[in-house]
Amino acid sequence: MAAAPVRKPLTARIAQSRIPRWISPIRLRAAGLLGLARVGAGVGERHEEDRRYDVFISYSHAWDREVARALQSQLHRFAKPWYRPRSITVFRDETDLSATPGLWREIERALSRADWLVVMASPRAAASPWVRKEIQWWLDHRSPNRILIAWTDGRLAWDSSNGTFDWSATDALPREVMADVFGDQPRWVDLRWLHNSDQLAGSNPQLLECAAEFVAPLTGKSKAELIGEHVRQHRRTVRWVQSTIAVLITLVLTAVLGGVTAYTQRNTAREQTLTAQSRRLVAEALSIRDTRPGLARQLLVHAYRMSPTTEAVGALLGSASMPRVVQAAGYSRTMAYSGDGNVLAVVAENGVKLYASATLEVLASLDAHDGHTTAVAFSRDGKLLATGEVGGEVRLFDLASIHRPRPLGSVSTGTGALRGLLFSPHAPLLVYSTADSAAGVLDVRDTTLPVPTSTVPDFGNGLLSATTGLAISLDGDVLATTGEDDSARVWNLSESGRLTPLAKVSGPVHAMALSPDGYTLALGGEDGTVRLWDVAEPARAVERGRLHVQSQSIQAMAFSAQGTTLATGDSDGMIRLWDMSDPLRPQSGALLTGHTSWVSHLAFSPDGHTLASVGSDGAPLAADGSHTLNGTVRLWPVSGAERSSSFAILPSGGTDNTPSFSGDSRLLAAGHPTGIWEVSDQWHRRVGSVRTFNQGGQAVAFSPQGRLLATGVPAVLWDVAHPTRPRNLTPGTTQSGGAQAVGFSPTRPVLATAQDSVQLWDISHLDRPVLMATLPRSETSSQALAFRNDGRILAALDPHGAVILWDVDRPSRAAVRSAIKFSKGKARSLAFSADGRTLLVGDSTGSVTVWNVSDVSRPERGGVSERHTSAVTSLGLHPKKPIAASGGEDGSVRLWDASGPAGPVEIATLGEEEGGYRPTAVSFSPNGKWLAAGNGSGLRLWSVDETGILQRLCADSPRITPDQWTQYLPEYAYDPPCAQDGAGRRRDSENP
Repeated sequence: MAAAPVRKPLTARIAQSRIPRWISPIRLRAAGLLGLARVGAGVGERHEEDRRYDVFISYSHAWDREVARALQSQLHRFAKPWYRPRSITVFRDETDLSATPGLWREIERALSRADWLVVMASPRAAASPWVRKEIQWWLDHRSPNRILIAWTDGRLAWDSSNGTFDWSATDALPREVMADVFGDQPRWVDLRWLHNSDQLAGSNPQLLECAAEFVAPLTGKSKAELIGEHVRQHRRTVRWVQSTIAVLITLVLTAVLGGVTAYTQRNTAREQTLTAQSRRLVAEALSIRDTRPGLARQLLVHAYRMSPTTEAVGALLGSASMPRVVQAAGYSRTMAYSGDGNVLAVVAENGVKLYASATLEVLASLDAHDGHTTAVAFSRDGKLLATGEVGGEVRLFDLASIHRPRPLGSVSTGTGALRGLLFSPHAPLLVYSTADSAAGVLDVRDTTLPVPTSTVPDFGNGLLSATTGLAISLDGDVLATTGEDDSARVWNLSESGRLTPLAKVSGPVHAMALSPDGYTLALGGEDGTVRLWDVAEPARAVERGRLHVQSQSIQAMAFSAQGTTLATGDSDGMIRLWDMSDPLRPQSGALLTGHTSWVSHLAFSPDGHTLASVGSDGAPLAADGSHTLNGTVRLWPVSGAERSSSFAILPSGGTDNTPSFSGDSRLLAAGHPTGIWEVSDQWHRRVGSVRTFNQGGQAVAFSPQGRLLATGVPAVLWDVAHPTRPRNLTPGTTQSGGAQAVGFSPTRPVLATAQDSVQLWDISHLDRPVLMATLPRSETSSQALAFRNDGRILAALDPHGAVILWDVDRPSRAAVRSAIKFSKGKARSLAFSADGRTLLVGDSTGSVTVWNVSDVSRPERGGVSERHTSAVTSLGLHPKKPIAASGGEDGSVRLWDASGPAGPVEIATLGEEEGGYRPTAVSFSPNGKWLAAGNGSGLRLWSVDETGILQRLCADSPRITPDQWTQYLPEYAYDPPCAQDGAGRRRDSENP
């Protein structure tokens, strides 16, 4: 049999291969650390089958275990290059033997592969049978010249005369095994000191020197050379370790920086994505805000939740203009407000439901008595409710308990289906109309037994059922009904219930409305035209004008209780508001487009701030859509002929002076005469007033603490600790001619007033203000003054339209620090930011300019916006956020993001008055929750508290469904924005 080929050593094979010469065995050994190869040289490691040991340590386990372990560790590391796992290979049974059935066989095999035997000499080792057996095997198979002695305990003595150990003085070696073994005295290494555990550290230099004693005969090198080599290798290792650590630190830092960069980039990309998604959702919400307002509210909340962008914030602040929707089961024909506007009655085919107007909570339900309910009306005092049935029956209910209406009397009119019901405002009379254009009057003095008093005959050519066919004046004297040949009739209604004809007005008539004063009769026809008739003298009724609506027909109309607004609803589901302040020149207002089918009825709330519309555009009665649609009632927030996003409109009398909040935001002073209002999230009420001599109102300002109120005409200080009874603190006015602007210093008892000049008053003694300084003449403006937050700088206007920054740290020595001049226009309004570093200036051209006044001696101009179409008459800055508000002579109120140096960015238009010069003044509350705006048409309040708005949006809308989520946010897992704390709950009568 041919002999098996002998494999050459790996190093030899490498030398004959084509591997480049620079790849040395040392580098391959380094590579072995990575698992590529395990290469040994000299005394290095080999494969298990032919593994050899440089040293075999024989020792007593009972005495020398720790010493043997320390010696083994030191020999492994002695003069070891960094790329080798060890320098000297050592066999010690505890580290190199595994569980085996033949212990001596394994030890014998290790002895046969060892080059040197190290005997750890001690009395216990000499007595150990295993140590004796290992020494005996070595003497039988190897040379005693390859035995090294490590003295760890006991006695060792050499007898030079006999050339052997002095066995009388030696007990550390076994005499029976080692007698006459050595021809010359061997050198042993004293390791007895190692039994002190404190000396076992590998860094001990004495242990290093002892290790060199053993390594020298193994390598054939001198001890000094070995120690030098060890030191060099140690330094190389230290350098390598340091280099490695440095590299690792560099790599870690690079990785960390890369990770941070990647994290930042990822967050930036994610933020950009969320911003884009937020803006998209805002656009989607605004596109469906009238048709699906519930879903629009949910989308707005989630848009803000994703990213509070400028668009999202603006949409939130204007979200109060979205309608609220009530769904009526079946075809809803009409509805009615109670006299105080707190209750809303909605008629559907199955009866009537009473709702709380503010919350749309269902208060009570009245089932139909005979078929279907078709009409409803409240008495003016709200104590009675009347319902009309399809069979002609009228029923009365007592509303002493709104949650449990008590049935009273009923009467059959003997006519067809009732279409309209109206209580006379002053007499106990109930007027009704029928589907065939008949009408009649019931005396309801005895509510248990209504009595007919008069009737209007059927004129034959009835109307479509979209209108009630009835209208009555505010004083109850004038009644209008629809009738024959597209005509309307005007009647006098006496207190006894007798109807006397006054006039007949030709149409076409498809819908009708009578102004509260009874002077204007509006008739809507199938041609989409509204004809306005002057019926102040009914016998000589005159058509004064026409309103043209782009629709096939007018289905419903209603005047506001104030008579200044007319609403028209058409067959296309559109509602148009008209400004009727001047009946001879009506102005077109807002277009409301929420309904998708014809509008059957319209009614304003008594305060004129809500318009209710009834339409047949709900869900189909049948699942397959084959039956008639259900009805919906939409409640539209309005202000005059415009939509409104304000949560309150106060009857303040109107003034263009800036409203002022007290320091705790609980009180608001504004209007003419100057009223003091208590405001909160739920309610507002007028609690007091202060005297004024000015026909157009007066400037007002609360002190920072809120107890003092300063007014301008006359210039007076008022104690409003008890707002119901303001007390004049300055019987002698501080300024005989009054003041166009007033303002308190935020930090000291100083009051500034402005008229022909700016005057600074010391009000330390409230009853005796002391004039400290008179500054040069100022521009007459309600916002001609603004103190910086520290009270040391006062901004004022001069007659030339410049802004003067005064240093008033010492009011008696006020000095000009700088002036801001404009190349065109004049400054009209001023406002400092909460930190005092920014000054906003509104001018006569409609511009709003940002100025950096950190250094008041050198103001720096920032960005500018020119969104207003006329002079900016008022400015306000939010006390906690970089949001500014501006009011203009165009009647508009605009909100701005003032956070960037590039200039204010418009985020919302909260209100815009039409038709005339109505300067608007604005002011934020100190708590940052409200914005007040006053002009000639009144005082409005907006909520600018984003948290409160989000809660309201959730409360006013049902939770977004999974299907809706998939439609608008398919890339995200379903996560409703109003899922926490019960948000999103909505009465089951409402439509999403």
